[in-house]
Amino acid sequence: MGEVKVKLRGKTLTIMAIILLSLILSFFVISEIFFMNSASDTESQYVNMVIKNTMISLENDLNALNNTANDWSQYDAAYNFVKTNNSNFKNRSLIDETFLRLNINFIIFTNKSGDIIFSKAVDLKTEKEIPMYHDLKNVTKNYIGVLNQKNGAESSGFIYINGRPLMIAAKPVLKSDGEGPSSGYLIMGRYLDTYTLDSLPPESKIYITPINSSDNLKLLNQHNQTKLGLNISNDIITGYTILNGTSGKPSLLVKIEMPRNIYKSSQRTVLFLALSLLISGLVASFFVYYYLDRNLLRRLDKITSSVLRIGRSNDLSGRVPILGDDELAEQAISINMMLQSLEESNQELKKSREGYKTIFENTGTAMLLVDSQMQILLANTKFQQIFDINISKNDYNLKNLMTKKDHPKLEDYQLNLESSIKNFKNYEFQLINKNNEVRDFFATFSFYKTSNEVLISLIDITEHKKAGNKIRESLKEKEILLREIHHRVKNNLQIISVLLSLQSEEIEDPAILEKYKESENRIHSMALIHERMYQSEDLSSIDFSDYVTNLIGDISYAYGFDDKNLEIEMDVETHNLSIETVMPLGLIINELVSNSLKYAFNGKKSNKINIIFKKEGENCYRLEVMDNGIGFPESIDFKNTSSLGMQLVQELVEQIEGKINLLREEGTHFIIHFKEPDYKKRI
Repeated sequence: MGEVKVKLRGKTLTIMAIILLSLILSFFVISEIFFMNSASDTESQYVNMVIKNTMISLENDLNALNNTANDWSQYDAAYNFVKTNNSNFKNRSLIDETFLRLNINFIIFTNKSGDIIFSKAVDLKTEKEIPMYHDLKNVTKNYIGVLNQKNGAESSGFIYINGRPLMIAAKPVLKSDGEGPSSGYLIMGRYLDTYTLDSLPPESKIYITPINSSDNLKLLNQHNQTKLGLNISNDIITGYTILNGTSGKPSLLVKIEMPRNIYKSSQRTVLFLALSLLISGLVASFFVYYYLDRNLLRRLDKITSSVLRIGRSNDLSGRVPILGDDELAEQAISINMMLQSLEESNQELKKSREGYKTIFENTGTAMLLVDSQMQILLANTKFQQIFDINISKNDYNLKNLMTKKDHPKLEDYQLNLESSIKNFKNYEFQLINKNNEVRDFFATFSFYKTSNEVLISLIDITEHKKAGNKIRESLKEKEILLREIHHRVKNNLQIISVLLSLQSEEIEDPAILEKYKESENRIHSMALIHERMYQSEDLSSIDFSDYVTNLIGDISYAYGFDDKNLEIEMDVETHNLSIETVMPLGLIINELVSNSLKYAFNGKKSNKINIIFKKEGENCYRLEVMDNGIGFPESIDFKNTSSLGMQLVQELVEQIEGKINLLREEGTHFIIHFKEPDYKKRI
């Protein structure tokens, strides 16, 4: 037996070793394929980025050189210097500090024939003057000849002269306003054989060589004359690009050599990771084998057999053995706690069922449980008493107890189930009770989230609905009575207005006659409010915009104004206001507009009145009444005057708890700010 056990363990150990080595070898191969390819791609992308940055840097430097040359070539002092060889310009502007500040190596001025007037070169590192080319005259004449072929146009680019790469810009020398004729040429340049880039990594090198060398031509032909390229060897990755000369054709080749640090670092990382996994795997395999055999498998078998025994017997009082004090022992403890919790839950479930049954029977309302087809599954005693049915003996459906006109309401119920919307829903149904009476019920549907069963609570609301109908009928009668009251008040006010009008016909005194007209207008404004209340659907408020429009039309007509001799502009927002607010506002507008019509337009040809009504906040409003008349007299204090109209305006503003201000610019302008009180809503 022991020999067999040893063989089994040895076989297990061999299988684990084979599996571990296979996994490590597979990981190494996969890492070599994917990680190294990824490292190579990353390295290539990085080199391309460096090349692009180099190109951008060189192009930016060339643009800066072009801009500098352009500024110097269109300069009156430079123009005169080329023409007269004035030494003041040379001593003042062509000094060493100028070269350092402009970041250029040399400046050359020639006449139109290409003869050199001035040339100077400075080393930017040593900040000292250095000699120019030994055959500078021939080089300059050749370059000027190219410019002359371009009809004096400017030229710039990257060229190779006397073994040195450089960027160059040549411009015709003009006056500061850009006008000619050109007095000569300005050539500025910068050497590139010492060009460096801060973004290059350590141990990287940059070479700038002429494009016409045999090696460079061969390299370009291999890559079909593309602007960017890569060459990769074991230790170095080389990227290159071309620079265009002054003619626009390729002139220089830029090479950047970088060590393959990323690729080699990835190789070392993969190898180290594989060795680490191999060592860790061997150690872990031995530990797992020993731990599983000695400490876990045997104990796990005992726990498993105990759980199966409890499951077969359905005895929740049974427990599994607890062996040791590690995680497996904690698992056994957890299983025992779960068994104990299940046992207690089973007991609580029995109690809960009894409790829910008690609640279900004693809620005081009819309750039933139905399925998705409205089949009654369970009903309490109250429901059975109302409808005299025995659920246990018969197959009942709620539709059979419902009036036919309410059957469509169940479609909403079906849609909720099909859409998985299981929230509380309320309905009103008419059901037929055991006495064959049609009764109104308020039904609350409570959906079960785990099934299509629904708990329905029914409350008989027949008497409540009858009482509600009586209340609505009573309210309708009150509304009719209130409308009749407004109608009669309006008629009585109109009768008073007519009596005043008839009485005024017997009066010859203009002052007294005016008083009669003012009283008649005030009564008319109040009558108009009651007329609007009588016509309004809502007896608690009036459309103020419609009221003001009609009121202003009536006032202007009463004073003999029409569209030809009076322009009325109204910006009145549509708001419904209570009669307690509209009444004083109507009288205020009546007084202020009447004053304007009586006094403001004495002898004026263009007569205009503006009415503005805006809401400024919660129940806060602004009323403005203005005219373009002769203006309110400066000698009169409108808040302390013997005028009955202005006194009435003051009283009415205080009644609505508002504030009134007067502006005397270009006519008369009254501004009233007020807040509508919260009146108790009429029933």
